[in-house]
Amino acid sequence: MLHLHTFLLYIHIIAGALAMVLFVIPMVARKGSLNHRKYGRFYTYTMYILAVSALVMSTMVLVAPTYFKGQLIAQSASPENTLATVRMFWTLLLFLSLLTFTSIHHANRVLQTKADRAPLRQWHYVAMPLLLIAVALVLLVQGVMMSQHALVSPYLHFIFAALGIVNGYQMLSYIFAKRVVGNRWIIEHLSSMCGSGIAVYTAFFAFGARHALTHIGQWQLLFWMMPGVLGGVAIYFYSKKYQHLKTRRGA
Repeated sequence: MLHLHTFLLYIHIIAGALAMVLFVIPMVARKGSLNHRKYGRFYTYTMYILAVSALVMSTMVLVAPTYFKGQLIAQSASPENTLATVRMFWTLLLFLSLLTFTSIHHANRVLQTKADRAPLRQWHYVAMPLLLIAVALVLLVQGVMMSQHALVSPYLHFIFAALGIVNGYQMLSYIFAKRVVGNRWIIEHLSSMCGSGIAVYTAFFAFGARHALTHIGQWQLLFWMMPGVLGGVAIYFYSKKYQHLKTRRGA
């Protein structure tokens, strides 16, 4: 099992590096162009690999933390606190994996179904944003526990809990809205793609590059929040742009 975990880790790292590069190309390319479609597919496949590998690794560690992190726990001065920290850390990774998978899958399905939202109302599809909200609530509870026991900083848990609840709610709102305007599916697709980019870049700064950023202390939060802020600006820009195009065409 350790070999499987190590193999998945290498696959995850390679996919993450590719995804960070591939995300930029379809976002800056003209929408609907050959490059946008081609590199968008490459990015989607890479993100599926990234998310699934992370989901499996996170589940493995959460199910058997003493097996996969036994040496770290045994060498700690406070094994119980270290075990609790491991569980909280990997719950956060599980959430990011779920956020990545849900965002990229929603973006892909919206693109396939366009204005027809009936296929999105099947129970197994609706279960994804509901599960995202549920895990976000777990993060919220863990954040409160962390602030009470001063195990580690709870800020990431609070930030991502809010992000997960908002994302899950927005997906459900789109799926079950009685009526959506003509090109709302384009905005939904681009918003979810941006959401997946936020997840992969945030994961890189918060975990992949955490050792390089340790020396700046609490300023790390700036790098952890930066992808969300920039992604939020991009989502706002695309929403206004395509809403404006619809309004002009309607006029």
